[in-house]
Amino acid sequence: MSYELKVKNKKKKIMKKFLVKADWWFYFILTYFLSWTIWILGDSLLPKDLTIITMLLGGFGPFGSAIIMVRFSNGKTGLKDWFKKTFNFRINYKWYIIGAIILPFVIAVTHHVIYLAIGGKSGLIFSYKWLFYFVAILPTALLTGGNEEPGWRGYITPVLMNRFNIYVVHLIVGFGWAIWHLPLYFLGNWDGGDQSFIWFILYCIPLSIILTWLYYNSKKSIIPVMLLHAGTNVVFRYFPMETHVFDFVKDEFTLIKTIVYFLMAIIILIISKGTLGYTSIQK
Repeated sequence: MSYELKVKNKKKKIMKKFLVKADWWFYFILTYFLSWTIWILGDSLLPKDLTIITMLLGGFGPFGSAIIMVRFSNGKTGLKDWFKKTFNFRINYKWYIIGAIILPFVIAVTHHVIYLAIGGKSGLIFSYKWLFYFVAILPTALLTGGNEEPGWRGYITPVLMNRFNIYVVHLIVGFGWAIWHLPLYFLGNWDGGDQSFIWFILYCIPLSIILTWLYYNSKKSIIPVMLLHAGTNVVFRYFPMETHVFDFVKDEFTLIKTIVYFLMAIIILIISKGTLGYTSIQK
């Protein structure tokens, strides 16, 4: 074996050892670097009507970082196995329905009921336009929300679940997930940019719990999780809020959404006895 090859192999071993030990925090750094660089360069260099391209590409940062981490840590075979397990379509069909339809609408209906209970006026209208939900959910799952999930729930959450208790895991993931969106508040092309960042951080924590529960109970398939993420991005447009109820709360939509996510997360934790379906066997 040549000296150059020995040095190359040694560097690979050092990198692999580093990633195995430091992967949970290095993953967030890598994800921020990939997404933020793409978003900022796109906003700086492209005409405004073309920045949608880099907005979409940057959204794959969590997924791309997961691929890099798994490849360096476990090699080509490990990456192939990860893809096979993560994108497992052979699950009970009920999990697709739960992720794509049941949970998004339970969340939206609960949100709307709370809004009405505090004195809000509903703009809810049943029409054929509701069918567009099923048209919108697939591209949203693939390109504008759900595509993050192979990274957040398919990679970093299991890594952290093997190291920390369940509450610490979701504080880390929820906070890290919210911070990832931070540049989007300043670039102006993100639909969620009008929501309070504080409330956004807060609701990412319970939403992470809900998504993780779905991940482990669907045999660690990321597909229903992607559908649920997409569903929560789409479903609220069918439950319009016509009036503003509280003068002292600027963003009561996100406030109510935060309450709903915490309620659902608490219910799921109680039902799952605090495990979310995770067991040490799944390590």
